Parts: sequence; structure tokens; C-alpha cells
Amino acid sequence: MAELDLRLPESNIYSNVEDCEALPLYVRYTSDDAKFHDKDATVSFKDTIAQLSGTHVCYLIHRRQKGRNKVYEELAVKFDDLPYCMTAQLARDEYTLRAPHFTIKNMVLPEEKDQFKSRKCEVRFVDLHENSFKLINSAGPYWIGHVNEITQFMKDCFSLPIPPIEIQIEEDKEMWQAYLDGLNALLENKRDLIKIQSINKQKGGLLKLNFDMDSYAQNLSIAISEELSGKCEMDASVSIDDGECLISFDSYQSIPEDTIENIKTIGRDYCYQAESNPTNTVSGKIAIISDPEELAEISSSIDSELAEFGVNLDKDESGEFHLSSDKDIVYLQKIVDTKYQGVAEVVGTTKLFMPLTPTADSIDTIELKKDLPDECQIQPHGKHFVVSSKRPLDASLPIFSKLRFASCMVSVSPKQIDSNIEIEGAIIKGNAYSWIVNDVNELNKLDRLFNDVRKRYTNQFISSTYFYAFAPQIEKSKLADLKLQNYGKTSIHVDVPRSCVIFSPKSEEDYNILKEDILSQIGDSICAEAPLYKPTAKVGFLCENEEYRRGVFEKVNVALADKRSNFTTNRLSKDAKELTFAFNFEEIEERDNIEIIIKDALASIHGIKVIYENDNNKGITQWTLSEDLSLLQELDRKLQSDFRNENVNYINGSKYDRLSDVDEEELAHSQYSKESIVRRRRRLYLQKNSLSIGNCVRRTRDYAIIEPNKDVIELLNSKKLKIVSGDYIQFPAMGETMELMRQSKAMSRILKPESKYNHRPINPNLPNFIFDPKYASETVVDINTAMEDIRSHKIGNLNEKQLEAVTKSVLSKDLALIQGPPGTGKTTVIAEIIWQEIRKNPECRILLTSQTNLAVDNALERLQGQAGIRPVRIGKPDKLEPEGRRFSLPVMDSWAQDSKNGDDNATKIWIDRIVKKISNDPKYASATNSWKRELETQDKHSRTEFSRLYKSNVNLVAATCSICGSRDFMESYSDMFGGNERTDMFFDVVIMDEASKATPLEMAVPLVLGKKIIVIGDHKQLPPMMDENTIDGALEKIGKKDIAEKLQKVESQFKRLFEAAAKVRKTIVATLDTQYRMHEQIMNTIKQFYQEELASTGGLKCGITETMDIPDLTNKGSRWHGITLNPIIQPSTHAVWIDVHKPETYLSPGYKNEGELKAIDLVLRALQQADGFNTFQDAQQKPEDREIGIITFYSAQSREIKKKYKGKSYRMDVVDRFQGMERNIIIVSTVRSNPKNNIGFAKEIERINVAFSRARRLLIVVGNKRQFESNSNYAASIANMETVSFEQLKDAVR
Repeated sequence: MAELDLRLPESNIYSNVEDCEALPLYVRYTSDDAKFHDKDATVSFKDTIAQLSGTHVCYLIHRRQKGRNKVYEELAVKFDDLPYCMTAQLARDEYTLRAPHFTIKNMVLPEEKDQFKSRKCEVRFVDLHENSFKLINSAGPYWIGHVNEITQFMKDCFSLPIPPIEIQIEEDKEMWQAYLDGLNALLENKRDLIKIQSINKQKGGLLKLNFDMDSYAQNLSIAISEELSGKCEMDASVSIDDGECLISFDSYQSIPEDTIENIKTIGRDYCYQAESNPTNTVSGKIAIISDPEELAEISSSIDSELAEFGVNLDKDESGEFHLSSDKDIVYLQKIVDTKYQGVAEVVGTTKLFMPLTPTADSIDTIELKKDLPDECQIQPHGKHFVVSSKRPLDASLPIFSKLRFASCMVSVSPKQIDSNIEIEGAIIKGNAYSWIVNDVNELNKLDRLFNDVRKRYTNQFISSTYFYAFAPQIEKSKLADLKLQNYGKTSIHVDVPRSCVIFSPKSEEDYNILKEDILSQIGDSICAEAPLYKPTAKVGFLCENEEYRRGVFEKVNVALADKRSNFTTNRLSKDAKELTFAFNFEEIEERDNIEIIIKDALASIHGIKVIYENDNNKGITQWTLSEDLSLLQELDRKLQSDFRNENVNYINGSKYDRLSDVDEEELAHSQYSKESIVRRRRRLYLQKNSLSIGNCVRRTRDYAIIEPNKDVIELLNSKKLKIVSGDYIQFPAMGETMELMRQSKAMSRILKPESKYNHRPINPNLPNFIFDPKYASETVVDINTAMEDIRSHKIGNLNEKQLEAVTKSVLSKDLALIQGPPGTGKTTVIAEIIWQEIRKNPECRILLTSQTNLAVDNALERLQGQAGIRPVRIGKPDKLEPEGRRFSLPVMDSWAQDSKNGDDNATKIWIDRIVKKISNDPKYASATNSWKRELETQDKHSRTEFSRLYKSNVNLVAATCSICGSRDFMESYSDMFGGNERTDMFFDVVIMDEASKATPLEMAVPLVLGKKIIVIGDHKQLPPMMDENTIDGALEKIGKKDIAEKLQKVESQFKRLFEAAAKVRKTIVATLDTQYRMHEQIMNTIKQFYQEELASTGGLKCGITETMDIPDLTNKGSRWHGITLNPIIQPSTHAVWIDVHKPETYLSPGYKNEGELKAIDLVLRALQQADGFNTFQDAQQKPEDREIGIITFYSAQSREIKKKYKGKSYRMDVVDRFQGMERNIIIVSTVRSNPKNNIGFAKEIERINVAFSRARRLLIVVGNKRQFESNSNYAASIANMETVSFEQLKDAVR
């Protein structure tokens, strides 16, 4: 105790206590106890024990306290009427106490006397190690001999039964603390890690840290990747570029809905908005088979197939087959038609050349000689005639026209040839240089050849000889006549210049006919030598024909014409070789169906193939988030305020970055992936090595200005700390995380009200009565008198139970609790409470809050036009119902600036109401007319002024629980009432609706703001829904998996409070007993759930029995529907069970039931065919009244329903998300059907209650009647329904 000596003088500790009635109560403590107390408490430990030392009447209660590793027995001690409670454990000596812990509260004793002890005590606080004998010795003579009496008293105290409420309080506090721990862990996990780009010192020792914006984008990428980790079968690629964040998977992935919502939240935190959900896309192309390699394979395959027919394969370089007979072509055609139809075709290429020559007796060489120079000689040579000459012939000689020039051989001979002398173009033959000239046009250059030789042999005699070969030639006129006779015949071509006939026969038979035909046409002067028939053919590929390609794709488009709406892309390439396509899908079945559509549509079209991109016919999943300008603007505003004075941590960049290095050996021996190892390393490093460097003075997206704390200044000055480029700083994460921080602060204010770091709740008694309603002030006013006063001033029609609930709420000082079964008029009661509170106190500030927008807006609708009540609705206008939107500040401000914007707003309604109330009496006309005209004109000045006046006189603020923790809420409050969130924000009354569904986190912020809390709910409906992957996930990460599992099953705080208060504070609890929503038949399916609470009043009652069967669809009290379809539905039918026995299907996770899906479809068709249904629908004024609600207990079944009826005017969801809603017609799918009669969580009465109580006029339940009747609650419900078999339903539908 050397370091902290708090002991009082010895005379105060060891006083002689002569009075044996005052039991010496010694409490041992250590300096650690004092430090622990002083860490948070506003009153020091020293002052606290000084105040409590002395003689008091002490009240002692036995309780248990759960520690970190064990449960401790302890006593809770109340000292007289002092506002202190002490808890302490029994010391080893068994007659003193140790480890005191103090809270400031006026402890309320249990009502049962056997649950506490009272005794006058002399209280003294002593050192833990003080000698026990010395203590007793100093207590006085009596106690020296009666130590056993003290020991026995302690034993009796620790043997007291622990009051059930104390057990519940500890459980509740443990749960609330678990929420807080999980929330804080979540917040820690959401801290932004931002890389520093540069550092500048500023005046006053401030540091300006400029951010590396790439790391900002990386934070978003990491946050999204971590959220997706383990949620999908493959890792996602997250890329951020130019304001677009693309999340992509190489293959189709089904992303859980909660993960999608979490990513949207992450995106909003970084100012990225997702305009839609992930898109699943299959893309590819329909292509003409034209790939060269593929065509080569086809060609090779044809060759192989043809060889197998025994054909001698003779194929030239051009790909032409030289065949032996037409039979070979038949084989080739069969191969192509069978295997490659639409890809290739057999093209006959047979061409047979038949030369035409004049007959031998038709050539007169004597006549020809006459046309030649004298020296020339002409001799026949085979089929040619050779003219020899010593000189070149003139090409204009007549012989060149009578015969066809074939070639000329030039021979130039020196006297003695030298083989070493080469002449261009010549070859040496014997003693001569020789040239061959085939072109008649070159004949005039033959002299040049002779001269070339003479130039090289200048001293020798040179001789030359020219040999001209001529072919006999038919007269052109005869050939032209033959061509004319056969002109236009595709199989015969007469080639006049070449004196031949070219045959293109289709077969040998065809050739023989063509040949005979030509031979019959030529005269005796022409000789024709017909060739043997040898067919040829080629395999041609159709892809080479553009016209053919376009024709194929015309067929494709025709085949897909009816399905074009399924495709997002359908584009033909310029060369008409491929058609690219893409389609989006939501479910695997939808994808497979479209794939079948493509396959079936193209089945009859040959020569094409479907090529999926990257060979992936399963599709890819992509999702784009875009940077949102409005969110950026809002962020800039938030950054200026939300981060001021926030703590900033420093992280050494080089050390942190090295955590990414994982060697192969470590990876080989680890059960985790490299990414998991790095994540774990980083998390641990940040927990242990983050250095708090100071508070944020200013923050923008690009930089932060930090005021370093003293320790950091010393480290910087001594150079022990250097903040450099590449290091990191850590902020609380942006966006919605700030709202979570406010929830955390509100939770701390409730759980740790004595902490000097927390502002106590507006009602300092809240931390007590929120866990134990005994601490709520008792109502002392005569309730009957108050009820009569309210009855005479009420604004609505109230039954007795509603009136009682309103009265108890208005009279309560701290807390009121109202249970409202389905349809019992909770909204009516809320509106009346608001009116009565304002009537009682016109300056009253009221906060109306709920978990859902719908509940808040419904209450505002009831208050529409009520004088004296001026509501404001806080929240984004586009999220609000019309009934709430008109009270939105942005809507009112927009109208004030421009009358064209949203004229359905509270300010205009107020002005219009004033105008209506202005007197029309002529005697006041001079005074009122101008004012009335000004109000009716509603110019900008009037609009702005009345808007200002409205806001300055607001007395009702309406917002959801989550919005109450937002910056928007804080700023709106300051705008209307002034002050700031830390010190001045309060409401005289906080009304919390749908409280049974609210978690402590959602309740915390509204609770701490209220002087009085009115909580309304129904614990017989569904409890809070835990948001998976948030609080419970964060608890698991910090080693509290058992608590996380408990949170999943936790009861609502409303239920625990209501049931406890019903025993100890009956003046603050009320239960509504008359419902006005549903027909009595429907009500009878749920009334068993309220039998116990409402036993004294005869159970749940129907308040519309007199009007519910009136056959008038416009009557507000009527629940008649007028629908008839025998034998399923009659106008008198309001609750039906469709008996379906089809077994369930397990989908891991969840269940679906195909039989019930078919039954739902039949029910919908039955309704549409039923007499009176269209009349019923036409009579409904609101869109939601025409909607049919389809509810199921399992999300897997809900997905099937939503997929099947997408775009239809049905409201479809799981029962958990339907609470708070109602529809005229409700269909419920129970899903479970199995041999074990296991109905899973469908057995929970809260789930049954919500599902069956959503219908106003007609409830249709689809399920296995025998199985569900095995549950007593369902049996009671089914007993009040008419039963129809699936077969009856099927037969009734046309």
C-alpha cells in the first residue's frame, strides 16, 4: 500500500464498538481496487469509502458475478438510503469482505423478504493484509467472544437464494456487454489504414500528413476482398480505376444476400454506390467454321475417310482429287454430306481438253512455200511444219496467219567455238549457240542474237540458221461457227484461240453424250482426238463465301428472333464470320434454359458452332460500384466534424509491409493460405504495435492535421520517432462506422454510467431500470381519474385497454411498457400518447423511433392535421413512405426554395390549415383579406418564413433507431433546438415502437436521450435479427464464440423487461387486447398465443365483429372479400389450409418444397379465375392493398418464389422480414415435410404468430397438415381453418 495510502486514522478503524447490535462489517481493499475505481469514476475511491464508513443499516443480497475465467459469489450491499451500492466477495477469514466495487444507484430491494438480509453494521474499510485478530480485537469486547456470530451472519448472507431478477440482470448486462464488445471489435476492425505520402510541420507543433490516395483505394479493395473471403467458391478480383470499382469472378458465383448488403455498406463508407446487384453474364460467339487449322483437320479427315473406301488418293497441291471413276466422287460426296454438311461441299472440277486440228490433206505445203522467201524450206515434222531459213522471217508473212506459230530455234555458229565464251540466254550445242523463242512478239529481235555472237568472234566467219515450227490451224471462222453452235452450254466451251474444245462433264455418261454431240458438228476438214474420261473434284469450304455466311446468320437471327429479349449483346461482325452474344441471368436454371434455347435454335443450322468466351459456359459474375458525388460531398462535410478530436494511431510502414513476406517453408507447414497468414499477422501487429500519436484537428480525403500528444512530441524531438513517407496512420473508418461509434458510446453510457469518460444518460436512472424495472418510478396518481381526463380530451377512438395504455404511459416518470398483439392499434395508441404528452406540456420534445421506416411513418399518418403537433421526419426522403416524407426537412426546404418541388409537405399543409381557419365574416374582411391572399399566394418569402417558424416550433421528431445515431440526426436536432450532441441533446419523451425486434445496439442511442422511455412491442412476435458477419463475427474474432452463439438466440430486451415489470411494476405495463386488422377467423388462428396475458379479459378479442362481414368493399370495418371458387374459397372463407404432402428438399443451407411451389402457383391461378376477384382488386385504392403477400419460413423457398414471380405484383419474403406489414390476402408456405415430422424453427410461436397475422381478409396456408398438426400450437391454428387437399385445388383450377 506504499504507493497509495488511503487508510483512515487508526482511531476510525479500531474504534470500540460496544453496541452488539452493530455488526462490525470490515471491507478489505488494495491499491489496485482504488486504481480500478478511480480509472472511470467521477467520485474518487478515497471520498467514496469516507462517505460509507460508519454505522448504517445495511441490506445485503446474494448474487453471482461472472468473471473472466470463473463465477464469483458476492454480496450486494445497500447503505441506508444512500445512493450507493457496493458489491464485495467473502475474504478467507470468512467474516470480512474483500474486493469492493461501487456503483451510484439507489438499490431497490426484492419484494420477497427471504431474498435479502438487513442488519445494523459498523462499516470500516481496511487494508487487505490487515491482521484479522487485530480487527476483531479492536471491534469491542462483545465481538471478541462472538466472532462465530459474524461468521454465521456472513454464511447466512451467502446462502440466501439469489433473486431471479438479479440472475436476469446479470444475464442481460452480460448480453449488452457482449454487444458492446462485439461492436468495439467491429469498430477496431473497420479502422482505416492510410499510407502517408508526405509530412509537413505547421505552426503550433501541428503535423500535416498528406495521404497516398492509392492506399485509400487499396483500403476499399482490401475491405471488399475480406468481406468476400470464404463466402464464395473462388477469390474475387477487385480493381479500382477512374472512379469505378469492379468486382469480378472468372466463373459464376452466388454471392450471399447479406454479403451483398455488407459490400454496399463498405462501398458507401468509401463514397462508392452500387446501382444494382451483381450481374451474372455468359458471353461468346456463334461462328462459321472457318479456322484454318480446323479446316486443315477436316480436309485431312476427308482424305483418310476416302482412302478407307479403297480410293487411290491422287491429290495435287491445289487440293484437287484426280479420281479413276465417278464412283470415287460418290464416296467423296457421301463423306462430306454425312460429316461436314454445311461446312464443306464437293465441287466437280472435271475438265477434259479435246484439241482440234485440220486434217492432213487440208494443208497444201506448195501453197505455203509460195508465201516464203526463196531460200526457205518447209517440211512436215510430226504434227507440225518446220520452216528453215538463213535469215529471220518477217512476222507479217502470210504463213503466220495460215498456221499457228509454235516456236523458233535459233542456231548461230562461229567457225571455231570457244566453250569459255558464254552468251546470255544461249546454250551451246555442238559448234553452235542455240536459243528457243516461243513468243511471236519476240521474233523481230532475232537479229540481236546473231550480233551478240559476232561481237565475241570478230575474226571468224559466223553462220546462222532459223527453224520456225508451225502447227496446223483450223480457220478461225470455222471455229467461231462451232463456238456459236455451243454458246451458252455450261458443259462445253470452244476455245477458238487455242483450237480446242473443253468439256466439263458431270459424269462419264454425260461426257460421252457431250463428246458425240461435238463430233457430229465438226466437218471432214477438222480432226478431233477425244481424251479418256478421268474425273476430278475438290472439297470446297463454304466459309469462304461471304454471301453464304450472311445467309447462315440470317437463319440464326430468325431462329433466335423470339428469344432476343434474353440477350444483352447480339452483333454480327463486318466480315459476317461470327455473331457475338451475351446474356445476363440471376439463377443457374435461367442460365441453363438460355443455353438450351441457343442449342435448340441452332440445331438445324449446319456449319456453325457456339464458342463461349474462355470456354466458360457457366458465366462470370461482375459487380460495379461507382464513386458517388453526393456521397463525396456528404463525406467532406462529415470529415470536418466526425473526425475532430478522434484518436489517430501511427504504424511503421516498412515493418508493416514486411508482414506480407511469407517464406515457402512457413507456408508449407501452415494450415492457412498465404492471404490468411498475412491477415492474421497484420491484425496482431496492429493490436500490439499501433502508437497513439495524438488527436485529429482537421481531416479531408487528401490529408489530416494532427495535434501530437506530449509523449510523441518528445519522441519526435529526440529523433526516437520518425514519421516518414510510406508509414501509415489509422483512423476510425468513415461513413456508417461513425454511426456505430455513436452506438458504442450510447452503450457505454448505459453500462458504465459512473465512468468519468461517459456522459450519463439524460435520465440517470436508465442504467438501472432498463435491466430491472423495480428501479422505474412507481406511479402514484390515481389512474382512474387520469383515465377520465384523457377520455374527455382524446383525439382518437380508444377502447378501454388502449385508454389504459395511454394513461399509464402519460403518468409514468421513467418507463412505460405496452404489449400490442397484431392489429391491436399500437399506432393509434402512439398517436394518442404523443397528443396527450403535448397537451400536458406544450413545450415537450418527443422522439418517436422504431426499427423500421414503415412503423414510424404509419404513426405520423395518424397525426396528420392534428393541431398543436408539429412533427419532423429525419431520414433520406426517398426511403420514406409518403406519410413520413411530407415531414422531411429536405422536402420542406426544397419547397421553400421552389414551390414546384414537393407541395405535399408539412409547411404547406400548415399554411393551408391556417387559411381554412381564417374567418370569412364580412365584418373582418378588411383585416383578413390581404393576409389571406398572401397566404394563398405562398410566395418565396412566405414559404421561407413559415418553414423557419415550423422548424423552430417542432415538438415531435421521428426517425428510425439507426438514424438516431447518424450525423444527419445530430445536425437536424441542432438546427431545430440548438445545442450539440455531447451535452444538450435530450427529449422529454422517447417512444420506441417495434421494440421486440430491436437489438440493444439499435435501442441504445434513443434510450440515452430520453427523460422518459415508452417502449411498445410484442414479445410474442419475432425477436431481434442478428446481422450475420458483424457483431457475432467480431465476437468470434476476439475469442467470445460462446457469447456470439448466445446472441443468435437471445430474447428481446422488451420481453424480459415486460415480464419482469408485470410482476413488480404493474402501474407501468399494459397489454392491448382487441385487434382491428383481421377477420375473426384469421384472429382465431393466433389467439392461443395471448391466452395467458389476457386471461383476465377473456383473451384476444376482435373489434370488428359487427362490421367484418358487411358485403361492402368500401367499408373500412369490413373484411369481406367476395371471392368464390368452389370448393376452395367462399365469401365466408377467411382461413384455409391447403394440404400438400410433397417432401421437402434440403439445399445446404435451407429447405425448399417443390410441391408447395406448385400449390402456390395453383392458388394464384385459382384466385385469378375466381368470381369476384377482379371486383375485389378494382375496389382497392392503394397499390399495397392489391398486392398478394407470399410468406415462407425459409430463405431458399423465398428465393424460388421470387425467381418464379419476378416482376409480378406480389410481396414476397421470409416471415422475419414481413413483421410490421399486412396485406388483404396472404399465402404462407410452411416448407417442412418429412417422415420424422421435424418442422425446424417453424415451431417457434413467434414465427407462426407473425406469419398467420399478416392477413386482413384471406389467409391461405400451404403445407403438410398431418405433420404440422403434431405441434400443439399449429393444431390450435389449423382447428380454426378450413382444409382443402392439393387434389381438390388442382381440380378447381381450369
